[in-house]
Amino acid sequence: MIKFFRKIRYNLIEKNKTGKYLKYAIGEIVLVVIGILIALSLNNWNESRKNKIIKQQLIEDLIVELQSSKVILNDAIALGDSLIADGQLYLKHIGSKELTIQIDSLKTLGNFITYGIPYDLNLPIYEDSKSSGRLSMINNKKVLILYAEIMSADIGGSIHRKISNDMYYNGSDWELRKEIGLSEILSTPNKMLPERFRLTEKEFLEILARPSTFATLNNSLQMKVVRINYMNRISNGMTEVIGLLEEEKK
Repeated sequence: MIKFFRKIRYNLIEKNKTGKYLKYAIGEIVLVVIGILIALSLNNWNESRKNKIIKQQLIEDLIVELQSSKVILNDAIALGDSLIADGQLYLKHIGSKELTIQIDSLKTLGNFITYGIPYDLNLPIYEDSKSSGRLSMINNKKVLILYAEIMSADIGGSIHRKISNDMYYNGSDWELRKEIGLSEILSTPNKMLPERFRLTEKEFLEILARPSTFATLNNSLQMKVVRINYMNRISNGMTEVIGLLEEEKK
């Protein structure tokens, strides 16, 4: 093909047809430019197609990750809500002038004292896509804002979790445990405790009657309330992000 065009140019020059040669040269340039534009267009189309496939896969992976994490999170929230409800009832009983519930029945509500709410946010696909820059392929920028809010809520929850742990090992919880021996004294029937830690009914009621005991247990309960609030913020944020990603996937 190149030899063919070269032969035409040679014949035009040989016959001194300069005008026709210039027209031919311009036509040849135009053809080359058109060929380049077509090649670029095809390349751009192919690149766009590849990016669309990558984007769709990213969206699907992010949705699955959020849905899986949300199941675990909601289980933790359900546990926390149950502990908080028990704790509120426990404090209501011991805050009354007279205890109107059997001690063993009261102790069944005391799991909020010793139980934690285990949950750690883990979004490796989001973190990887963020660091690699692939997350910028998402058109709806509200998704990025909501992800930032989710991570912020997780940081807030982690800070309160640390404060709660400090209370347990160094703060008011620790002071109460040093005095009574075990937190489980307030939440476990006597017969299930080591003999040396068993209290008479009078001793148990005296501990419950102290303002310091109520304040310590109330602090522990409020830390759980705050933690659950942060976890609900994360869950709600995940729900919104999933909805936006589903829309973008369409």
